Amino acid sequence: MATKDSGVFTPYPQPNDRRWTRKLAAALVVVMAIGAVPSLALAETHTVEPGDTLSVIARDYGVSTADLAKANGISNLHLLRVGQSLEIPRSFHQVQSGDTLSEIAVAYGVSTSEVMALNGLDNANVIRVGQQIELPAGASAATGGTSTAAAPADPAARYASLPGRLMANPDRLSLIPSFEKWSQHYGVPTDLLMAVAYRESGWQQNVISPKGAIGVGQILPRTAEWLANDLIQIPELSPNVADDNIRMSARFLAWLVGYMGSVDAAVAGYYQGPTSVNNRGLYDDTKAYIDNINQIRSRFAAST
Repeated sequence: MATKDSGVFTPYPQPNDRRWTRKLAAALVVVMAIGAVPSLALAETHTVEPGDTLSVIARDYGVSTADLAKANGISNLHLLRVGQSLEIPRSFHQVQSGDTLSEIAVAYGVSTSEVMALNGLDNANVIRVGQQIELPAGASAATGGTSTAAAPADPAARYASLPGRLMANPDRLSLIPSFEKWSQHYGVPTDLLMAVAYRESGWQQNVISPKGAIGVGQILPRTAEWLANDLIQIPELSPNVADDNIRMSARFLAWLVGYMGSVDAAVAGYYQGPTSVNNRGLYDDTKAYIDNINQIRSRFAAST
């Protein structure tokens, strides 16, 4: 973000987020695109204690009751015995041609950084076809009982007016599911999040500003640390990972709307810094920035 002031701003205490629910259904289009059907393997065990039920055990380990029953050959879901040892299944995704780690994470409703940490990956851009990617507990591909037949295979197909430089770059278009997921999760208009990110970086994760702002949303390191630790409460989130960067941008915009009181004021705070806006008013280039965001938002409106 092109803030005028070094140090960005002094964060204000806010009510803490609830931890991200890993079972949130991911975008159907991504599930289709990467064939997100996890395979199961056995991992840790659980010894049944008095009062345990299969559904409660499944919930505690972040797996489905059906998968837990299947892994242990249980036909009667209501029949467990104290002391019984249950194998807890874990999930994997086998990398297909064209998969990216961020798309896999989006498809299973988890963060890229979680997948990287679980699999000991140092580079989110390096995976190989056929590789088994272990998924965090509770990760599940979206079905929700909804037919995927009507969902377009290309996420950009829902957006008829995207700028030409995005349409010419499949890598940037692959970020659309992340924009949709995190904007919906934090209650931010998707077109607003997309427009701000386009104005900031052109949806490029490799962009670093002279002041050190990073990635798609141009998040400054200090801001990223505050967002990850205090607002989102997942310290391992990294502004260097595109999906995490977009998540931080969405959370920051949501916070700014609440703190600043309007969308225009939030956009101003994103660009200039909320403390500076409150103390000094809007700079001329901040006013121009707001006008530009309002003008280009229509380019990011989904057709349906």
